[in-house]
Amino acid sequence: MRHTFRLILLCCCCCLIILLPTLCHTQPSCQTPDKNVGQCVHFSHCRFVLSQYAMYKEHMPPAIMRFLQRARCRPKVDGYHLCCELKDVIPASANSKFK
Repeated sequence: MRHTFRLILLCCCCCLIILLPTLCHTQPSCQTPDKNVGQCVHFSHCRFVLSQYAMYKEHMPPAIMRFLQRARCRPKVDGYHLCCELKDVIPASANSKFK
């Protein structure tokens, strides 16, 4: 009886560990071009990108454009996702106007 309880508890813990990221809809972690910890998000969920666009509009300096290209973390078919530093990630609920 006690062995069965431990086995069930172990199975439940394993399932949670495997399924929790999917259940929480978390984005994968990544490393920014500056070697900082980041999160792979759509560009509209990254304060850094939005602030750069607000500052330069379509005349973004080549150095920033190269940085953004190196930050890409998904194929183009998924939209423009980049590795955004954690402090700059905008939660999806706070950015629903972009959907």
